[in-house]
This record gives sequence, structure tokens and C-alpha cells, in this order.
Amino acid sequence: MFNSGTSPTAIASGPTIVAFVIGTCMAYAALRITYCLYFHPLSKFPGPRLAAVSNLWYGYHWLTGRWPWVMESVLREYGDVVRIAPNELVFFTPKAFQDIYSPHQRSIETFVKTTFNDRGKNLGGIVWEEDPVRHRAVAKQLSPAFSTRTIRAMEPVVHQHIDYFVSRIKELGSAPEGINIVDWTHWLAMDISADLSWNEQLNEMRDMKDAVFLEVLMAFNAFTTVIQVFKRFPLLSPLQYLLAPMAKLSSLSKMQKAVNDGVMKRVEGRTDIKHLDYFDFILPRGQSLPSDQGELLHIGSLSIQVMFANFGPLADWLYAAILCLLEEPQCYRALVEEIRDAFETYDDITPVALASLPYLHACLEESLRLFPSNNTGLPRYSPGATVDGHYIPKGYTVQASTFTLGRSPRFFHEARQYRPQRYLRPGHPLYDAAFANDDLKGYHPFSLGPRICMGREMAWVEGKLIMAKVLWTFDLIKTPGQPDFSDVDRDLVHYGFFVKPELRVRFVLVKR
Repeated sequence: MFNSGTSPTAIASGPTIVAFVIGTCMAYAALRITYCLYFHPLSKFPGPRLAAVSNLWYGYHWLTGRWPWVMESVLREYGDVVRIAPNELVFFTPKAFQDIYSPHQRSIETFVKTTFNDRGKNLGGIVWEEDPVRHRAVAKQLSPAFSTRTIRAMEPVVHQHIDYFVSRIKELGSAPEGINIVDWTHWLAMDISADLSWNEQLNEMRDMKDAVFLEVLMAFNAFTTVIQVFKRFPLLSPLQYLLAPMAKLSSLSKMQKAVNDGVMKRVEGRTDIKHLDYFDFILPRGQSLPSDQGELLHIGSLSIQVMFANFGPLADWLYAAILCLLEEPQCYRALVEEIRDAFETYDDITPVALASLPYLHACLEESLRLFPSNNTGLPRYSPGATVDGHYIPKGYTVQASTFTLGRSPRFFHEARQYRPQRYLRPGHPLYDAAFANDDLKGYHPFSLGPRICMGREMAWVEGKLIMAKVLWTFDLIKTPGQPDFSDVDRDLVHYGFFVKPELRVRFVLVKR
């Protein structure tokens, strides 16, 4: 009888093929693991075994939001250089920072930026730009925006927003429950940043509400990490969109429209430009709008990057400074005394006058040491060069942990404690020789080399003015049940920006 079914040979071939595929995959995995552990150019460097053979270790720890603390842990466990992915190393010594970020030729870095922050074509701007030549061109274009002359011209804008912050806190800050420092430092920093960037009035302090820019930034904060992690797993990359904050996509569209409208209004002269801003250096007034769509995207992206680059570090810095000062009453009292003794009136507080207050500078330096905003590791491709005594072949990735260096007892006495006196010079009443050997010059919270933060001088102006005006006006009291330093250090999460625990503080008006 004729049998039209599948032959036994065909039936047997199915499992055979499956077994062959599985066997091949297992053999490949075994060979890859063996190669990565024993024959890979980076195999001599210590680190977690899983990190040596797969990007899973790297991806998992980034997605937890605790990357800086994980880097601190593995560097403490394995030594000065640790393999954190099959093709990547992390360092933390001052020498490593110099070797990775300082070398350059004609302001073009030798260790080239990786695709870590890639956001797409024409969106490189200044923060995300990978191409060294394009970055140098943009940096040269923007450098006048951060000159001493420009900063002085913008000072009235900074004063205006700080004064408004003080007036709002006079209304709200003395309530028994205090105010949430996270919200108010966000609103202050974003109002300043938007106005300095392109005369945008967000009025977040007035409305006590996140504007669309801040809403999008915080909503997509974790998703930016998802994007960079999935670059390591190209076959799985379509799945990343399952983790996107879908409920905030409409806000993203609103922000993009606000950026486009702002660019068009500036070019067409339909906006009342009240003062000099950073956009004047991105696209000078009177200059026609480029017809190329890519250039339009570049202008919009650069505007957003400048605004966010000012906002994030400033908001984190203020939060950290207030947290640390309230944790250390002696430091708080010393700073309050320095500020209030220096100025008879509120209006006497200016950037020039604040330059003579060493303890204020020291307190802000110490806050940056314990809570730096720059915690991504700033990965770079090695050109084939030596980093801290180790030759790294061309094409492999290296990064340095600012977070770990700043908290290392090897370079800082009482490294986990808030001790502003480490930044004071001999002769100051609070100088302490116990900190004389701290490696202050080896620590670079604003990075260094061709990609050093261009806005660091403006950041110092903003930070000093805010702290001085607030502490001259108010006594700060942490409300009961609020987190201390160790609580915050445990609960902080870091993606593109910190996600900070609530911290409620009362602001009691000083009677004079």
C-alpha cells in the first residue's frame, strides 16, 4: 500500500539538525569563553568572570541604576584596573585620568569618544558628538559663550532667578513640613538653564510644576540607559522599545515642538529677546536659518544639550551641598558664619565678592567630590597607548571612574566623610594638616582635556551665588525623619542623571 507520509529518514533528520545546531552553538560558546578568559588581549586584567565573557554583567549593572557604586566595589576588590566587559576596562587613578582624557593634538583628543552617548545622525552637538573634528568645531563656536565677559553679561539673569527663588522660599519654606529640596533645586536650576540657553521662561518655580523639558528629561532618564545597554545586544535591540515610557511620548512630541518653535521664533525675530543667551552663539541673531534639515536638527539638539548640561549638574550639586551641610552641623555653622560676616546686606552678594570666601568654595568642592554628576565613566577607544602603566591595544575601550577616585581613601583622608577643610590652604583658621596629602589636583569632576566641561566657570558662579544668598537669608533645618548621608548613598539611582530621594528642609528667615 502506498504511504504518502514522511519517511523515517526525514523524521530522523529533524532531531539531527536540531542537535547539530545546538552542538555547534555550545561549541562556539565554549570556544568564545576559552578565548575571552585565556587568549583575549585583555585576558590578563582581573575582574568578574561573567564580565570577561559577556556583556550581560555590564548591562545588568547599568540597568539597576547603581553603576557608579558597582564600579567603586569592583575597583576596591580587584585593583586599579578592572575588566568590566569583554572589550572594556575601567581605571580610577589620577594617572589614568591624565592618560585617557588629556592627550590631544591641536585640541583633537587621542582617545576618541565611543558610541556610548550616540543619539543619532546630526544630534551630536557638544555633549554627544563622537567625531573629534566636529566636536572641536562646535567647541570653538561655543567657547565665547562661556568666556568671562559673557558670564558677567549673564550675571543679572542668574541673580533674577535666585532672588525669585528666595522670595518663593520666604513664602513656603518655614512650614513645619518644609519643602522638598529635589523639586525646588530642579525648578531653580531648570528656570536658570532655560533662560540662559535661549531666553525661555519656564516659570517652574512660579507654577511649582515641571515644565515639558524637565518632564521629558526625567521620564526618559532611565530609557537613555536602556538605549546604550542594548547597543551591546544588537539582535535584541528591537526589544528596547518595550521599555520606553509610552505614557510620556506625547510629552516628548511637545518638547520637540517647543524646540522647533523656539528656533523659528528666534530666527524670524518674533520673540522678545531680553538678554544675551547661549543661542546667540549657536545661531547669531540676524543669521538666516539653514535650509538643510540635518543642520536644523543639529541646532535644536545643541540648544537642548546646552540647557540640560547646565541643569543636571547644578541641581545635583545644590542637593548634595545642602544634604552634606545639614549632616555636618560644624561645617554648616562655619559656612553660615563666613557668609553672614562677609556681607552687611543681601545685595552685597556678588560673584566678585564671593571669590574671597574660601570656605564656601571648599564646601562646594567637597560636595562635588562626594556626589559628582559625571558618573558614566566617559568611555573612550584606545588608539594603542599606555594607560597608568598598562598598554591597551588599539580599538579596545577604556574609561575612568570619577566616583571611585573621589571616594578613595588612598587619595583622600577620611574619604567617605564631608570634610571641606581638605580644600583650605595653610593659614586658614580651619586648615587641618591631616588632609595635606590629599590628591586634590588629581581629581577632575568637570573632566579634563579637549572635552572638559565648557560651562564650569558659570557653574561656579551659579553654585556660589545660590548657596550664599540662601544661607545669608535663611537658617536651614532638616525636618524629622529625613534621610542622612548613608541613606541617600544607598537609595540614589544614576542613569543619565541622578534620581534622588526626597529631602525635606525648613527655611527659617533670619531675623536681623
